[in-house]
Amino acid sequence: MNTTENKAPEPFKPTPEMIAAAEAVFVAVAFEETTRPIVEGYKRKILAEREWHMAPDTRASMRRTGDKPIDTRITDIRYAWLMSDADFAEYACLCNAARIAAKLVVESEAHCPLSVAEEITRQAKRKLCDVMADVSGVDIEKIRMMKIEHYEHYVDLTLRLLAPFVASAAVASKS
Repeated sequence: MNTTENKAPEPFKPTPEMIAAAEAVFVAVAFEETTRPIVEGYKRKILAEREWHMAPDTRASMRRTGDKPIDTRITDIRYAWLMSDADFAEYACLCNAARIAAKLVVESEAHCPLSVAEEITRQAKRKLCDVMADVSGVDIEKIRMMKIEHYEHYVDLTLRLLAPFVASAAVASKS
């Protein structure tokens, strides 16, 4: 007869700080996902309305490295940074006017609303990782060494763990 008893582990009970951190990530991601199509839409439109090209020194640099001939026209918003300073200043001015027309508010005209939203999401995820370190055993040093896809998977699993508690806390606060 076995005299040792197998006890069930204690159910996970997150702290209020853990719940708040998960809720902050959910809100940040929602903000980013609603901002993204607006900002990317007006940026694509601005790029399509006229021809924007890579800065001459960028083109020359690419030719020197032996790359095959490239189309120097910038049609993808990810490559707007390749414009000359003067073109980029004009592009940024047009983007700012479009931002204002879209009623997106930022602290400074130099800030892109999508970049701000992405930074808020990064900070919220970092805070979540910090508050969960004691539970998960994954500290900031381990996180820095992770591949991005592993980090995103870790955050996703953490949010799945905490989501029921976020929902419960929201319902409890409304009562």
